Amino acid sequence: MICLALSLIFAAQSVAAGGLMERTVTFGALAYDDVAAPIFVGERHPAVVTNGIEYGLGPEGVQNGWDIVPAIIDIRDQQIIVTYPDTVAGTFPTPEFNGYVLDFLTDCVLFNGAGQDLENSTVVLADDAIFVEGSKLYVNMSGLEFGPQTFIVVNVDVADCPLS
Repeated sequence: MICLALSLIFAAQSVAAGGLMERTVTFGALAYDDVAAPIFVGERHPAVVTNGIEYGLGPEGVQNGWDIVPAIIDIRDQQIIVTYPDTVAGTFPTPEFNGYVLDFLTDCVLFNGAGQDLENSTVVLADDAIFVEGSKLYVNMSGLEFGPQTFIVVNVDVADCPLS
């Protein structure tokens, strides 16, 4: 009986290690033409990935004439889904990078890759708009139109990385 319980615990940990569920993440907005001199650096919002919506972003205070576009971020085991509330619509300004940074706070390389799920998205991001650096996922929204009917779905290939 104890062996069965231990094997079930081990199996549950192995499954969790291969996805985003239960991982600690910080989320924020970033805009720059020169990465060394950002135009806007949003607050870092911590969360643990669960079956619910992780973030409901709202204005954070103007920096260099910029502020947050309200957004709803739902992180799932192998996806990130970005939507917008009924009260907002427009076009993101077009610096080199204007988007979101998700940092999963682990020391290992978390992502084997990431890309847009075109079948479930309502707008198409640029080919180089989604990129990863270690445990950080970047989604560049520069020039993208947004509104209450906008869905951006990003699929992630999560490496077998222990939960931090």
